[in-house]
Amino acid sequence: MKKILVAGCGHGGLYAAYALAKAGFDVTVFEQKERDNLGYDWHDCIYPPDFERLGIPLPECDEIIPFYGSVYTNPAKTVKLRVDLPEDSKLRCIDRIFLLNHLADLAISAGAEIRFGVKVNGAVTRNNEVTGLDTTEGIFNADLVIDAAGLDSPVRRSLPESWGIIRELPEDDVFYTWRGYFENKTGEVSDPAQTIYFYHCGKPGMDWNVTDRNFIDILVGRFYPIGQEDVDEAVADVRADLPFMGDKLIRGGSFEKIPLRLPLPLFVWNGYAAVGDSACMTEPMSGSGINNSINAGAYLAETVAGARGGKLTLEVLWKYQYKYFKNYGEHHFSPEIVRRMLQSLSAQDIDYFFEKRILTEKELKAGGITASSVSETVNRIIAFIPKINLLPALSGVPYKNGIAEKVKKLMPQKYSRDAYLKWRKEFERL
Repeated sequence: MKKILVAGCGHGGLYAAYALAKAGFDVTVFEQKERDNLGYDWHDCIYPPDFERLGIPLPECDEIIPFYGSVYTNPAKTVKLRVDLPEDSKLRCIDRIFLLNHLADLAISAGAEIRFGVKVNGAVTRNNEVTGLDTTEGIFNADLVIDAAGLDSPVRRSLPESWGIIRELPEDDVFYTWRGYFENKTGEVSDPAQTIYFYHCGKPGMDWNVTDRNFIDILVGRFYPIGQEDVDEAVADVRADLPFMGDKLIRGGSFEKIPLRLPLPLFVWNGYAAVGDSACMTEPMSGSGINNSINAGAYLAETVAGARGGKLTLEVLWKYQYKYFKNYGEHHFSPEIVRRMLQSLSAQDIDYFFEKRILTEKELKAGGITASSVSETVNRIIAFIPKINLLPALSGVPYKNGIAEKVKKLMPQKYSRDAYLKWRKEFERL
C-alpha cells in the first residue's frame, strides 16, 4: 500500500487525502495548527455544484449563505456599477473554518489520519526525488508528498533550486490583506450587500465591505505590504459610508497574504505534488481559490490512483498538472492580464476606466469569479486601445492575450524536458 503524506490542512490537500484514503491508500496529514484553530477567520465564495459532483455534502446551515451581487466603485466614488446575480445563482459564501473542519471530518471518516499540532519543517529529498517530510515529530517516509502548506510552504521552499520549482514568490505576486468583522449597530443591510472599492483611498489594491444584519465584513487589500495605518484609513472611510457600523471588532482582525499570479509553471516532481496556495491556484482578480483547489485535489487523487502501483514520477504526476491547466487555465490567464494591468495603473486611470465606460457592469459580472467576465474585460480593453491614448500599460494587453492563447496550445500532454522547457519559455512571457 502506497504511503501518502499531506503537508497542511489546505482545501485541496484535505480533499486529496479524503479521496486517496477512500481509494485504499495509507494517508497521513500533518497540520501545525490545532483542530479548533484551522484556516483564516473569514468567509469566501464557493460554487457548490463542484462539491456535489465530487461527493462532498454541504449541509444547510448558517455558515453557508447566498451571494447575490455587488456594487463596484472607482477611487473617486463618482461611478457605482451594480452587478446583481439571479436569485437562482448557485454562488455561496462559506465560513472557511467551518469548511476546513468539514473536509477534515470527511478525510478522517475515509480512513486518513490527521496529526494536529505538528509542524512541517521541509521536504526530505534523495536522488532527485522527494521521499518524505521532516516534522517536529521526526522524519516520515512516503511514496508521495502532497504540499498543501500554503503560499509560504516550507516544503516547496526546501526543494533544490535545480528542480525549477519556484520556491519564493516575488513581492508583486502577493496580495496583502487585512480582514475584520465589526458590529452592526442597527441590523441594516445594504442593497446589494457587498461594495467593492478599486484603489480605495487612492491606494493600489482592492477593498470591500459586506453588510450582514449581524456584522460588517471589511477587507483591506493592497499590492504592497500593508500596516495598521492602511487598515485604519480604509476602515474609517467605510465607516463614513456606513453610519450603522460600530467600532467594536467582533471577529477576525488578522493580516494574511494571498498569491495573486498564474499557477506555478511547475508544481510536480518525483514524489511531490503541490495543490492550492502552494501551487498558486487562486484566481488573480477575485482572490478566490477554494473551488480550484478542491478540483485540483480531485485531479491529483485520480492521477495517483491511476498509476496502478507504479512509482509516482514527474512523468506520471505531470498528468495532474496538465489536467489542471487544461480545465482551469482560463480561470487564470485572462484575470492575470487584467491584474498586471491594474497594478500598473494609478487611481486617476481607474477613474477614467469607470467614467468613460471602458469597464461596465457586463465586464464586472460575478466580480471576476467567472473566467468569461474577465475575458470580456480583456477584449473590451483591446477594442478601446486604438480609440484612447491612456497609458503605455495598455499596449501590452493584446500582446499578452496572444501569448496566453499560445501557452494553452503549447502545453505538452505528456512530459518531456524539451517540450516542457519550450512551453515554460512562453508561459514566463505572460
